[in-house]
Amino acid sequence: MSRGFDSSFGPPSQPINVADFLQQANSAVLSGSFTNASWEQLTPEHRNVVEAEINERCPSSHYIILALIAHQSSISDLKSSLEQVWDNPVLSAHVLRQHESTVASVRGQADAPVPKGRKRKRHVAPEGSESSPEALQLQEKLDAVNLRCWRLTVESALCMRAAKNSDYNALDAPKKTGTGVLQILDHGDVGATRSSTPDSLRSPSPDAISYPNAVISLTVYNRISYLPGFLTRSSQHAVLSTQTLGDLLRVLPCASSNMPMEELDAEGDVSGYNITNQTGDHVGCLFCIEDLIYGDGRETADYAEKLIAHIQKSPEDKRPQIKKASTSVSETTFNALTLRIHQPYWILHQGNCEHFFVIDQIRLAHTSDPPSGYPLMLHLAPTVQDICRACGKVPAVHSIVGDMRLGESPCLLCAPCWRTMGPPKNDEGVMVVPLVIPFINQ
Repeated sequence: MSRGFDSSFGPPSQPINVADFLQQANSAVLSGSFTNASWEQLTPEHRNVVEAEINERCPSSHYIILALIAHQSSISDLKSSLEQVWDNPVLSAHVLRQHESTVASVRGQADAPVPKGRKRKRHVAPEGSESSPEALQLQEKLDAVNLRCWRLTVESALCMRAAKNSDYNALDAPKKTGTGVLQILDHGDVGATRSSTPDSLRSPSPDAISYPNAVISLTVYNRISYLPGFLTRSSQHAVLSTQTLGDLLRVLPCASSNMPMEELDAEGDVSGYNITNQTGDHVGCLFCIEDLIYGDGRETADYAEKLIAHIQKSPEDKRPQIKKASTSVSETTFNALTLRIHQPYWILHQGNCEHFFVIDQIRLAHTSDPPSGYPLMLHLAPTVQDICRACGKVPAVHSIVGDMRLGESPCLLCAPCWRTMGPPKNDEGVMVVPLVIPFINQ
């Protein structure tokens, strides 16, 4: 079930033209007024119904919002209160214990009955853990929250699972993988539009900063080799709207883009591999976005033309309605695209290597964003490596081909085991192919 959840996307948003979004958002920043288009389209009667329903479901939320506005509170105040709890070892330990106890209770109610002869492991809080006055005071504040969505119900067990490899992040900080620079515009460079908000209610914005590019966050997924019908998260990136699809493709962590080059002998047979010259350029690639195919732009053997020619061989009632775009991957910027959030898009490159990427967020740049280094890599799933066939303890780093002593070819070995084996007496036909190949842009 967890595999199905990870491979399900949507519902997608309405199509968003990135260039139009950027113009409208910058205009709203400069004019000092922010309005929600969907809310503005509602009639006064519908607005009253929505507000009444919100107040009925959470009576305190309305007064909390009013109190925040009255005291000119900000997100930083909420952040500081949370940090005070997590920075306190007693309070943070209390919150974690309560969460684990609640999760164990939900799982205990949702799980099937335990077979006879086996006992279910129950979570028991240590004695004296709730005796701290600070913990009791914090718990009283949490119990006073009226938001019912904060409580975990029995149905929550359907969305609970153990941590997987793709949930971990191999990066300890966002990594700069490109040369994109975040540019800033003066106020006079962007034409601000007036809204229907009265001048008395419009907040002045003398220090507003406008950016000519938006920041687009996206997640890349790969097929699972042993379950090709399911996907797993590979990485997450942040690109600028002024960058191209080719800029994104160059920084994708992909084994197909980092394979060692084959060395051929006089007869055309593979005689070895060159690890120094790796395939860094994507000579063949395509993006499929909103029924448009963006090819690699080659004069001959363009991937987009090959795909369309292949689709034409299918029965007419089964052909997808797609067509080739007028620009190539290296010419198409994100500003020129119309995208949908939570809608998967397809990437094909290096022969038959597939990736899927999903737009997570399209937003204006912020002063706290890094000024350069885009695309940024925000998340990278740790690589699962094969274990050495000899010792069975550590990851393999060599693939030995044609060595009769090993009993199988190729045979995966770690560096210490291969050093212990030593080179064969007759090394003719024996090849040592390295498995640990660093990604070019990491």
